[in-house]
This record gives sequence, structure tokens and C-alpha cells, in this order.
Amino acid sequence: PTLTSYILAIAHEAGWSLPDETKGKMETGLRNFVEGSIVRYSPLPTADLSIRKLSAIEALSRNRKAEAKLLSSISIEPNLWPTSAIIDWLNILQNMGELPNRTDRMTEAEQILRSRLNFQGTTLGFSTEKTDALWWLMISNDVNAVRAVLSLLPFERWKEDLPRIVQGALGRQKS
Repeated sequence: PTLTSYILAIAHEAGWSLPDETKGKMETGLRNFVEGSIVRYSPLPTADLSIRKLSAIEALSRNRKAEAKLLSSISIEPNLWPTSAIIDWLNILQNMGELPNRTDRMTEAEQILRSRLNFQGTTLGFSTEKTDALWWLMISNDVNAVRAVLSLLPFERWKEDLPRIVQGALGRQKS
């Protein structure tokens, strides 16, 4: 599910099209994973099922293949999630207009994300960096920085902050 979510998300972000049959199988697989009919255990003994499900729902929501009922298998507690899950949640809220309390939840997700941003000179960091590096889920703080930029682009209220966030994301690059 992690790799499938990643492929669907980057293909969508880059504007690439996947073969319909392949894309359909990927979306069906992610839906079955979220609904519980396909069980995939984490490669490590960690409690990351909600994070993996959020990532799958986010990938499905990009092509309008996610429904509110898919969220019923996840406890919605954004303050407890790693930054990658907050970004997934913000994207889900942007892509799915029919969610209850959507506006309030979006405001909450933005506030949580804003509270985690940490600028050290020209580099963007997160206050939760030590717990956000989930390598087995293809998640790093560098990826979180770039994904935050992409997720916040549509928001007018982030317009003044985006140049600094972009510069901070670029400042993370090494070599």
C-alpha cells in the first residue's frame, strides 16, 4: 500500500497518466486495504496502520476515488500524527468536499502544521523531526517539506509564507 500510494500520488502530481487497467487495480487494492479486506502488516513492529491508511486515502482522493466512509477505520487525532499524516489529512480535506466539519478540520490541520514549522536560518525544519523520519513508509523530513509546499500552494492565507517555506525546503538539500 505504501508504494502504491506513492506511485499514484507522484503520477498525479507530475501529471502523468497510468494505464487505466493498472490504475484501476491500484485504486481497488488501496480501497481494499483501507476497508480491511487486504491486510498488510508493517515491516517493523510499529503502530503505523493509521498512517498507511491515511496515505492510501490521500492517494485515492486525488482522483476522486475516496469517500468519507473510508475514514471510519481511522481514529481522527491529528495532534498525535506525524507531520506526513497531517499533510495527507490536509490533502484529503482539500480533495473531498463532502466531509463533515471540513472547514473546521482544515483550519485545525493548518494550525497543527504551522505550529510544527521551524526555521533555522534559511532551512525549514519541523518541531517533530525526530519522530517524523519513517523511512520504512518512504517518509522523510525532506519529503515532508516539499509536500508541505505542494499542499499549501492553493491556500491564499499561506501566500505570504510560501516563499520562506519554499526557500526552507530548498535549504534542506545537501550535495
